[in-house]
Amino acid sequence: MTVTDLRLWTVDEYRRMAETGILNPDERIELIDRKIISISAKNPLHAATNLCAADYLRNLLAGLALIRIQDPIDLSDNSEPEPDIAVVQIDPRLYQDFHPAPPTFSD
Repeated sequence: MTVTDLRLWTVDEYRRMAETGILNPDERIELIDRKIISISAKNPLHAATNLCAADYLRNLLAGLALIRIQDPIDLSDNSEPEPDIAVVQIDPRLYQDFHPAPPTFSD
């Protein structure tokens, strides 16, 4: 029996692969738990539902939070998913220099 090791990736390695063209920018993929995972295609109902939900949340949370649609968020050094909708803290620069991430807590 042959045993094969699975090569796991960090967010930094994943981003470098995208920057250097190893990953095609048109590929629908995301990094989850150090694994590069294909994202399924969006059908019209999925897209319409996301649009309606995002519009509703933008109106409900105006001035309190930002609503991002299918954009990366940094969950850890090992995961950078692109959720359908993310409610994130307002950043005055609109996350130009980094992706939203959960708060870090120190002991």
